[in-house]
Amino acid sequence: MKSLPTIAITVGDPNGIGPEVIRKALSKKEIQEICHPVVIGPLSLFEQLAGKGQLLSPELNEEIKLHPGGVSKSGGRIAGKALEMALKLVLTGEARAVVTAPISKEALNSAGYAYPGHTEFFAEKTKVEDVLMILMGCGFRVGLVTTHCALAEVVQLLTSERILRKLQIANQDLRTRFKITNPRIAVAALNPHAGENGMFGREELEIITPAIEAARKQGVDVNGPFPADTLFARVDKQKFDLYLAMYHDQGLIPLKMKAFGKGVNYTAGLPFVRTSPDHGTAFDIAGKGVADSSSMEEAIKLAVELAKNSREG
Repeated sequence: MKSLPTIAITVGDPNGIGPEVIRKALSKKEIQEICHPVVIGPLSLFEQLAGKGQLLSPELNEEIKLHPGGVSKSGGRIAGKALEMALKLVLTGEARAVVTAPISKEALNSAGYAYPGHTEFFAEKTKVEDVLMILMGCGFRVGLVTTHCALAEVVQLLTSERILRKLQIANQDLRTRFKITNPRIAVAALNPHAGENGMFGREELEIITPAIEAARKQGVDVNGPFPADTLFARVDKQKFDLYLAMYHDQGLIPLKMKAFGKGVNYTAGLPFVRTSPDHGTAFDIAGKGVADSSSMEEAIKLAVELAKNSREG
């Protein structure tokens, strides 16, 4: 009998719903049958998981004080320490992948971790040049050229070089980790009607199209830029393996309309597999026992699948 892959699972912000969705997910037989989980978080939150995996507690030089539903510096410190421990496990080969429960960026920052999110933390710590945030669910994958930034900053951040890097990362990961032999990628425009030949903005002509043409010369099967309203309206009828959106809400609104509650966040371009559920800390329902663990379950399943594909490839 083959041994199950070890998956490191971080608690996220302990004051959010992370601990609850982890407990619920790991209580499911279908999850227990596919992996050996290593849960990283305060032991008091996971006592009921005894015998269902390994528990690691972040070492803190202070008493752990939890306040379900609230932002706290101690919650951010626990979340940050858990990320550091998970990173060590996966880089040393003790874990095959990392699944991260939701963090509070405010709490994380207050604890001294100056990162907008998980993606930026892992990218900096592993010293990779660039990564691509991909969210997926119900057979629909969306990559983001820009992520956690103000909408007013998007145009300033868009460059042909940035878009080309995202296309290269997407093409590579779709081939090696998703085992798609000839991945097809569609690129969304930034402006209404794809700029209408410069009438509503020149980003399509001067930034996006040159990146697409450069990617094609490198062998990437990519099409666009397509007007975003019609591109995402026809997802079920088109045969694209990934849609590349220019900014956060452009890609995530259609994704969450299609797969809300079951979506998964995957970071392409890292030297290891990292996934997470597609929701946040949900402080408003933390500690009430009503959180849905479906997205966490899907994140664990995807982590196992991609970790196996990575080893085979």
